[in-house]
Amino acid sequence: MERFLNIVRSNNLVQAVLCIAFGLFLMVYPSITIHGIIMLFGVAMTLMGVGSLASYFRQRSARYHDMGMLMTGVFYLIVAAIAFIFPKALASFFSVVLGLVLILCAIVNLVRAFDLRRYGSGVWIAVLAAALLVGVGGVLVVVNPFGATMTFVLVLGGVFVLNSEW
Repeated sequence: MERFLNIVRSNNLVQAVLCIAFGLFLMVYPSITIHGIIMLFGVAMTLMGVGSLASYFRQRSARYHDMGMLMTGVFYLIVAAIAFIFPKALASFFSVVLGLVLILCAIVNLVRAFDLRRYGSGVWIAVLAAALLVGVGGVLVVVNPFGATMTFVLVLGGVFVLNSEW
């Protein structure tokens, strides 16, 4: 039993060291991290595209080729090419989509806050404050998408460092 506890303790120590190292890497090199994630996304899209095309061309009957498989493979390869050629633009695109979703959520929560006020609930002010905060965050993400992504990676790194348990 004592041996098992020693293994668990050493495992926790290794996890804590890895969390701190990974968190510091994210905080020091956020742009490299974002670029690496986009490149991994591009590699995944390339593999899926090549797999779809291989499946299309392996079909024996020329009469029954699946055109959907061909179109899917070409689509994946186009997305992969965009990821490899324009990684910053792709990261910004995902950030803009996130910003628009945040703005939409803020609008929905704003309406909910006024509904809660109309029904006499006391929490409508907290819901309104949260909706305004989320809305401002969404607008900031839309205005500066790559900067918002960098800030997210920095915060994520800080969370990894703070979350590590010695």
